[in-house]
Amino acid sequence: MAVSTRLAEGPEGVRRILRAVFLEGAIPIRNLAQMVGLPVPVVAAVRGEMEKRRIFTRKGGITLTEDGLTIVQDLLGFSCKARFARPDYPPTPAALDAVRAQLRALGEKRPKVDVKLDQSHATAETILKRAVCMYQNDALEGRDILILGDDDLTSLALGLFAKHLEMKIRRIVVLECDRRLVAFLTEVAEAEGLPLTVIQHDLREEIPSELVGQFDVFLTDPPYTLSGLALFVSRGALALLPQVGKQAYVCFGRRTPAETAAAMGSLVKMGFAPIEIFPNFNAYDGAQILGGVSQMIRLVATGEPKPLVVGTYVGDLYTADHKRKRILNNE
Repeated sequence: MAVSTRLAEGPEGVRRILRAVFLEGAIPIRNLAQMVGLPVPVVAAVRGEMEKRRIFTRKGGITLTEDGLTIVQDLLGFSCKARFARPDYPPTPAALDAVRAQLRALGEKRPKVDVKLDQSHATAETILKRAVCMYQNDALEGRDILILGDDDLTSLALGLFAKHLEMKIRRIVVLECDRRLVAFLTEVAEAEGLPLTVIQHDLREEIPSELVGQFDVFLTDPPYTLSGLALFVSRGALALLPQVGKQAYVCFGRRTPAETAAAMGSLVKMGFAPIEIFPNFNAYDGAQILGGVSQMIRLVATGEPKPLVVGTYVGDLYTADHKRKRILNNE
């Protein structure tokens, strides 16, 4: 479909159109184009191909046929039509109070922070907002999701949010170096029946070969350093399917203009386009270095990602590493 319509956004662009029609029902083509952020002629070309395949029909607007509905539900995994506020993601609605309360309770039971690993726990509201943000941007239903480091418990937020709304995530995989968190996340996932696998892994080493090129989405809240950002995003880039439009969610604190330019430059060099930046999206308990907050950066792959870091990483990584180096150098 993406080939026949010469859609630059690839299969993910076609999926975006299908999901919009699934969510909206009968929708005028102009409204559909605005919703998916594509030119009307491009959407019209996709509509034409969908009509040839008896996936779309026109009944007061573009709508799915019975065959089309079966395809998007069975093959793409769409089932949920819940809608949430955009674009700045205010506090999540009262309808999610039960999930929020459960996440708060789990947060109180998790292992204490290890500052040597730049751990600082995001609030229950924050990780629930991450789930809402990812759902709104089609990064949950029917998706393979990788999370790189998870002292925030984002994997549990995604799983419990999906369970609450009766939507299906294909799988969530967490790579985490902290043995305590591996045990905790695994225990909760098993008790709640979540599609979550937790693997103990130090991201200074390359990700397991069986995970390379297997995911639609990754999320990371990396160490508070530019080297940590480059390393964690490099590992995530290697894990993504090499297709245009695959997504990444990166939580990172504000920096000086020069450091911000360096951070964004590294993301672009790795083959990602920053689509949205939400200032102060993430709130943390503690996190004095970040001022208690960080931004959420939503990225899409422009093609096959290009990791900046390959092989074993041996440089400074965490804040403590950089402080120690400055002390040794009498800076």
